[in-house]
Amino acid sequence: MILVGGCDSRSVRARADGAAREGTDTAELRVADSGVAARTATLPAPSPDSTRRTPKPARLSPLADSISNFLVFAPIGESWFTVSSRNRRTFVDIGRVDTEVRRDSARAAAYREAVEKRSTVPIGARLRLRGPWGSEDVTVTAADAWNGRIVLRVAGSALLDSLARGKATLIATAFRTDSIAEPVRDSCDRRTPLAADLVARVAVVRDSLLQELRTGPQPPYERLQRKVAVATSQVTGCFGAGRVALAVSLRAGNLEWVRERIVIIDTAGKALALRVTDFRFRAHELLAAFDADGDGVDDLATRATTERAGATTVLTLDPKAKRLTRLTAGFAWEDQ
Repeated sequence: MILVGGCDSRSVRARADGAAREGTDTAELRVADSGVAARTATLPAPSPDSTRRTPKPARLSPLADSISNFLVFAPIGESWFTVSSRNRRTFVDIGRVDTEVRRDSARAAAYREAVEKRSTVPIGARLRLRGPWGSEDVTVTAADAWNGRIVLRVAGSALLDSLARGKATLIATAFRTDSIAEPVRDSCDRRTPLAADLVARVAVVRDSLLQELRTGPQPPYERLQRKVAVATSQVTGCFGAGRVALAVSLRAGNLEWVRERIVIIDTAGKALALRVTDFRFRAHELLAAFDADGDGVDDLATRATTERAGATTVLTLDPKAKRLTRLTAGFAWEDQ
């Protein structure tokens, strides 16, 4: 038996247990006859979640369980996703599937089961889509696959359905939300033809950028120097004071070497050069302009490419910082 300040260890433990039962977080045990603190025992307060059990994931069929090992979903906390129309439907890209799941009906059914029970974006989730037409809330209705990507089908307005069935590919962003908002129609006029003097100014800026690129550093290898190509693209939008976004690049080989310039040109013809932050992608073809993040300034949807790979990316514009930054990327592809 161990005595502490005239009190045995069993007594100390008994008092500590009593203090814990009374709900105290810290019990300071003192020996009355000596007046000396014998021991201070710190008892952690019970966590409100300590009695809760983490729910087990839904059980999968054997085939679905096998396929689930080849699914790579977006992180649980991801809020922004890329939206695009494929096969006359609106899809949201949420990840990658590394096995064939479309040719066999049994595997297709097992794939849908695995996605519906393991996806970080569940069936029934509400998403807020923003695109060239405006913004609206949609609901995730089913899982699907497209070109090696895990995609979700969504149900929205008749206008969204009509745009998905159109000839032009629809590109938009999706933001996961629990709130409800009324549909908003975009007020930017992107269809009216540019004034003749602005068209001429855009051509002058394009030629100037090409001249700059051609007189600057060139590919370091002779085999690449023989294969230098020019790529240009432009879109009309509401970029604050800007009206036209223009991308000009020189490319060699299979995008082994790229030099690129992207500028915004306002109605007075002034060009604003932009820096691009899009991780590993080297070149960009401008596809559309729309307000992707709801800040009132148009952003850029691009076909972003690098050596033997590419994706649809949405770059947000910060006119003050003179920068384009990736917001989302999806519908990626790779050459084997």
